[in-house]
Amino acid sequence: MSKKKIYPRYFLVITILVYFVFFVLPGVLGIVYSFTDKTIYSGSELEFVGLKNYIQLIKQNRFVTGMKNTFSFTIITTIAKNVLGFGLALALNKKLKTKNYLRAVYYLPVILSTLIVAQIFRAMLLPDKGIISQFLGLFSAELAHFDWLGTKSTAMYMVMLVDIWKGAGYCMVIYLAGLQAVPKDCYEAAYIDGASEGKVFWKITLPLMISSVSINVLLCIIGGLKVFDLILALTKGGPGMATQVLNTTIFSYFGSGALSTGCAANVILTIFVVICFGVIKKLFGKWEEKVL
Repeated sequence: MSKKKIYPRYFLVITILVYFVFFVLPGVLGIVYSFTDKTIYSGSELEFVGLKNYIQLIKQNRFVTGMKNTFSFTIITTIAKNVLGFGLALALNKKLKTKNYLRAVYYLPVILSTLIVAQIFRAMLLPDKGIISQFLGLFSAELAHFDWLGTKSTAMYMVMLVDIWKGAGYCMVIYLAGLQAVPKDCYEAAYIDGASEGKVFWKITLPLMISSVSINVLLCIIGGLKVFDLILALTKGGPGMATQVLNTTIFSYFGSGALSTGCAANVILTIFVVICFGVIKKLFGKWEEKVL
């Protein structure tokens, strides 16, 4: 056998080995540990405990609160990012002289590091000293003193706003690519027939954008369920448990040495992600078949 045929196989074996060691094996170990009493102090000795870790998780207020916050965060940010991204894409798809400049401006937050964005907004939202607080102080002294990230009733909404600000530009780019792929003949024929802007949007633009919508919704939902670094940098899950989500809960379990409990919570999160992926793909698949 020639060397030209052997070398590709070597690379394939190395790739599979790396993937197995760094992706498959940790996942399998995590599932196994979730059914044991594994802690950071237990060493190599393991005791099978069945579903005990999962049952304890469901009974814990911290985990339940984290799950509720994760779902609310995911739903609100997914809707907001897609609506805002679609609106920006529609506006920038017009013949504007500054559209290339505006596209770069709206996409810039996506490029910035999440930690940098979090620190910028923490500084801007500081009571009395932050730019946003000082601006709001022009209308009300109470708003200038208000701690937006340190108050339970507003902390999660502030985190959502930051995530929407950072992620809307990504949705915009995908929607913009979808809009530019829509045949111009469809619009011309509709306008000749006397269709209004609203009817053109609902009957032509939106149906032909199903693929872009499904991609954006899917990515936003998965990103929302996996949110971690933004919350850790902005609020660390506080105040209290106001911004506690599944990943910060899992992080706290691992930090306290409860490896089995953390693995069980991670398995539950993975199941949610897989279920959401399957449901969204199926729903949009049926919608696409019906329209096209």
